[in-house]
Amino acid sequence: MPFPNGADGHRRPTPAPAGVPPTYVRYLRDRLLEAEAGLTAMNERYERTKAGFDRCYARRGITPDTDIVGYINAKALNPELKFWYAKVEHFQRELAAYGAALTGLAAADQMLAVDAPRVPADRQRVRTGRPNLNRVG
Repeated sequence: MPFPNGADGHRRPTPAPAGVPPTYVRYLRDRLLEAEAGLTAMNERYERTKAGFDRCYARRGITPDTDIVGYINAKALNPELKFWYAKVEHFQRELAAYGAALTGLAAADQMLAVDAPRVPADRQRVRTGRPNLNRVG
């Protein structure tokens, strides 16, 4: 399953977290990719629709630079712009939800990993034998 890029910029596949069925992780990954494709498509549709709206109202002399109030009112009354923007928002929410689920599973797997070597808390800091110079005293 692809996760954020590694140090060299390439996506790293990681195994499914322990206790989570691999089919569920694949499902989440596939839904994430579908949401990403849907967001791209809906964003393009919205941008095309908005460009047509802007051209139409620019011919009437209503632009954000000349008449911001009229432009905002016209934009608010345009049902097609509202529709495509709602679609964009829907896919943004889906993308965030599936991405968060996959990231959460990966983080939980790292936190609960039993094979990871554990260092006792008292040995984590390297002692230099010098007194602590930052201590107020």
